[in-house]
Amino acid sequence: MWIKRLFFAGVFGLFGAVADEAVPAPAPFPPVPNPAQLAWHRAEYRMFVHFGMKTFYPSKIHMGTGLEDPRRFNPRHFDADQWVAAAKGGGFEGLVLVAKHHDGFCNWQTDTTDHCVKSSPWKNGRGDVVREVAEACRRAGLSFGVYVSIIDKHYEAVGSPNHPTYNDYYLAQIRELSTRYGPLDEYWFDGYQSEKTKIDYARLAEIIRRNQPNAVVYDSGTLVKYLPDRCLAWPGHHGGLKPDQNYRQEIEGVLRWYPCEPSTILQGNWFHHGTPMIPLRAIQDQYLTTVGYGVTPLMNVPPNQDGLIDAASGERLRQFKAWVDHLRARDLARGEGVRITAQNVRGNSPRFAPRLAIDGDDATYYATDDGVTNAVLEINLGRPRAISGFILKEYIPLGQRVHGYRLECRRDGRWTGVFSGLAIGYQRIILAGRASAKDVTFPVTDRVRLVIQNALACPLINSFRVLGGEED
Repeated sequence: MWIKRLFFAGVFGLFGAVADEAVPAPAPFPPVPNPAQLAWHRAEYRMFVHFGMKTFYPSKIHMGTGLEDPRRFNPRHFDADQWVAAAKGGGFEGLVLVAKHHDGFCNWQTDTTDHCVKSSPWKNGRGDVVREVAEACRRAGLSFGVYVSIIDKHYEAVGSPNHPTYNDYYLAQIRELSTRYGPLDEYWFDGYQSEKTKIDYARLAEIIRRNQPNAVVYDSGTLVKYLPDRCLAWPGHHGGLKPDQNYRQEIEGVLRWYPCEPSTILQGNWFHHGTPMIPLRAIQDQYLTTVGYGVTPLMNVPPNQDGLIDAASGERLRQFKAWVDHLRARDLARGEGVRITAQNVRGNSPRFAPRLAIDGDDATYYATDDGVTNAVLEINLGRPRAISGFILKEYIPLGQRVHGYRLECRRDGRWTGVFSGLAIGYQRIILAGRASAKDVTFPVTDRVRLVIQNALACPLINSFRVLGGEED
């Protein structure tokens, strides 16, 4: 019976047999990402840009004192378009700029303090880093976000004549950034020592909700109570993550979509201090332990004192993008003569056919019937092929569902399990010899299959890519 079901499902998947077009789509399996979170997932990786007073007081310690002299801030060749070009060259979907770091120096024309760009010699005090970078991003079609440090060493040291409490001071800064620079795609709030600042997070959340309804918020645990539908979590450390990321987190008794956003260092110690960018393989490893585990990292690339990203760094980023592009271009599942079959197809409808898992379209997906929480997707490659890995994706607009899977390859007519995992999520990249597959090799094979052993609801597979080996 199993063979018959597989045969008929395969015939359906290959030839688009007549089926009921009225078959309903699966119901959402809550929680689901809101549009801002979904845009964040689809970004895949964004550039983190630390630039400020510490750029001009370089050291291996990224903390400032708040008493740095603004007259030191003078990036004579500052070029936001050059930053954006470097980001695009590296394949980054956007930038998150440090508008204010812990030292309290503001990279915009703020009315809250003189400890900002207007007290610097740069452009005779009339420059605005936030505005120039925001406009450069929009010209290039990149997203734009801001990091605004919750702690402020300058305010701690000298206070403010117009803001007797730091709460009023900080909220005024957030209001400026939220209303003067057009749409923001992301806010990044560092939770370091946040418990000492006594900020009214409910009011802060309302400023964001009212003025930037489409922004995702990295909240370090401070704002998710007030903006529960669009926050990103602190992973507990900087750098890569573990596989099997679970986006479904309980917040005050309610399941919320709350994925982790890792931040990684490609150069410097957040700020530029003269060291070169890390090796290409190390960048690849960061990619595989973040993007490859279904989250969107911020990868830090700091400009130098001239206000430019180092030329060597730009070249390294282009090499990185070439590697990513090459990795994704080796999809054997889209080759000529390839066939894909499944045991169960939702309502026997072409809207949910197995071929939709290999069509390269993020808007389509393979689905099973309600109540079917396991599935087998089998790809016949047509002939024996060298395999180097797989890329799997769930259709997350309707929730995260897969909770146990394995990959198998057929060799000499026999199926062999080659990899297993728990979660797929937005994306799972499995590359032989790398990251969580360090001890894994894949045999030359003519057929592969994804076996979903368990799902929390009927599984929805958006993509099943088979990566060809270099020698294939």
